[in-house]
Amino acid sequence: MLPVPVRIVALFDVVSSFGWINTYAGLIAPFLASATGTFLFIQRFKTIPVELIDASKIDGCKPMQYFFKVLLPLTRSTIGALTVIEFIYVWNQYLWPLMATNTDDMRVVQIGIKMLMNVESANNWGVIMAGVIMTMIPPLLVFFVLQESFMKGFALQSDK
Repeated sequence: MLPVPVRIVALFDVVSSFGWINTYAGLIAPFLASATGTFLFIQRFKTIPVELIDASKIDGCKPMQYFFKVLLPLTRSTIGALTVIEFIYVWNQYLWPLMATNTDDMRVVQIGIKMLMNVESANNWGVIMAGVIMTMIPPLLVFFVLQESFMKGFALQSDK
């Protein structure tokens, strides 16, 4: 529940102990679990009637079958909403990728934009703004693809 700048030293220690410095796993894995996801799923699961558990037990559903056949289909929109939120959050990270990578081929686009501003093209704002526009394309694509799930996920509606 703490933001990355507060836990960055401990996070760096854990990631380096796994040998994930300068790897994609080191960039992605720390953000796979989030307080936002926990909150969204708790809110979604509170709306699912308890009678569904009883009905699935009567039908002979085991706990994992109940999870995969009942809960996951009912939470598809919440998963879509969380995907959009987390993708945009991780995509816009600057401090963590700066610490978790040490070669130019592993740097993320936000660091690349900052590098554009530091070199000889620092006064060429056309190039810098073109880089910023290119950086905006993947989050926009993710949002437009998952827009319906995003809206339903916050309204706590199911896909059915």
